[in-house]
Amino acid sequence: MSGTLTNHIFLQFVTGLQLGAIYALIALGLTLVFGTLGLVNFAHGALFMLGAYLAVVIAAKFGFIAAIVGVPIILFIVGLILEKGLIRFFYQRPHTDQILVTFGLAIVVQETLKWIFGANNLPFSLPSWGVGIIKMHEWVPFLEGFVVYPKWRIILIGVSMTTVAALFVLLQFTRFGLIVRAGMRDAEMLRFLGIDINKRFAIVFGLGAMIAGIAGVFGGPVTQVDPEIGMNMLVPSFLVVVIGGMGSLPGAVLASFLLGLALSFTAEYSAIQQIIVYVIAVVVLLVRPRGLMGQKGLMEE
Repeated sequence: MSGTLTNHIFLQFVTGLQLGAIYALIALGLTLVFGTLGLVNFAHGALFMLGAYLAVVIAAKFGFIAAIVGVPIILFIVGLILEKGLIRFFYQRPHTDQILVTFGLAIVVQETLKWIFGANNLPFSLPSWGVGIIKMHEWVPFLEGFVVYPKWRIILIGVSMTTVAALFVLLQFTRFGLIVRAGMRDAEMLRFLGIDINKRFAIVFGLGAMIAGIAGVFGGPVTQVDPEIGMNMLVPSFLVVVIGGMGSLPGAVLASFLLGLALSFTAEYSAIQQIIVYVIAVVVLLVRPRGLMGQKGLMEE
């Protein structure tokens, strides 16, 4: 294999990881909320969009580090308020009701941001430490010649993987995660044991919103920041959740990077790239109707 071809394949692979990193950050919150609460949250794309807008404003006034710290916290609080004020009333309602309400909420957020900031794309400047390129040929021995990649996109991949690992540790190795996982199986039993599972579920919804905030901060400079970006990211992210298996965090991560790589390696063939995500969805659902790593969950119960 020639050095040029090797370099090309490697760069396509890294680009696929970067695309998958954005999808993973958005889909994680989406599937976390569905897996624990059984809620189909079509407002999740709007939360990502809100995070991106907040990041632009806070970064411009207080610096990018303030945005990294502040936006996830603000989104966590927004998530708690939404859960307490609206979402919790729809846990036991049909999924069609949940979709209508959350979709309506997404439209409200979208139109409000359009009214405040206008319909045009907002410039989102990168911090000085995120600008520039990484000389990949100095780190990867099999690359030949001069091979570079934008530093911010490598940071995005790192942030996505770190978020995935942190969420896994939280749910698998902490008392909070143990209670939440038990609540997914039998919430009534936990209530009989005197555990306030509703409080934990509210925190889970807040965590989903917080992850959307992280996606907004680090993904906003890549996806652009405009009033349509929430809806634009919602559809592929929802497909990621379906392909991975509704409610499956490992499945969402696997599907995110699968779709990212598929989109990257078909980038030179626009006609194929337009349909590749849907082709993968059809094939996966034909072979595994519950998705790649889906299990019997709340929807089926």
